[in-house]
Amino acid sequence: MRQSKEELQIINNYKKSVDLEVRNFVEKVYGGEHVQPITVGFLTDRAAIEIEHLTGMMVYGNRIVLDDNAVIHIKNRHGIGGEQDESMKNIDDIARIGYVLANYDNIEFYGEYAQGYVDANGKQAPKVVVIKKINGTFYVVEAVSDAKKHRNYIVSAFIKPADRKSDSSVPNNAYALGKRPKRS
Repeated sequence: MRQSKEELQIINNYKKSVDLEVRNFVEKVYGGEHVQPITVGFLTDRAAIEIEHLTGMMVYGNRIVLDDNAVIHIKNRHGIGGEQDESMKNIDDIARIGYVLANYDNIEFYGEYAQGYVDANGKQAPKVVVIKKINGTFYVVEAVSDAKKHRNYIVSAFIKPADRKSDSSVPNNAYALGKRPKRS
């Protein structure tokens, strides 16, 4: 599958976007250190408007924070040997979250709320999903808060690989686990 010049530029920008401070933070958490949360970005006006439209929460100027809980979740769920996948096995991808947040394509809200994160009223904070198409699609799950601290917290992040062209004569689910054709 060929990519356009624009897609190649996005991939190139993404690859160059490793934030060394965030990478160092992740390495410390992986090493077992308890460290203070790190700011990976700030909500753009565009993002704040979209989040307000989706959740009703006014979050203009909120900083976006990565804490050790999120890093541990990402590692356990999406890192090497992850429970769900290994899409975040390269810690440089975690260190690129700031790029994804600053250059996102879409923000979605599915009516879900983040345990352990609250809004100004003490209720569970809504979770939005920030989406950026790279060579695949990068998803950042963020707990949105209008509390006095003006912080949104990253809850998770993962990458879905790009769809590969497949043989159209074979149904998509034909080779699902337990459905492989028998060998003669």
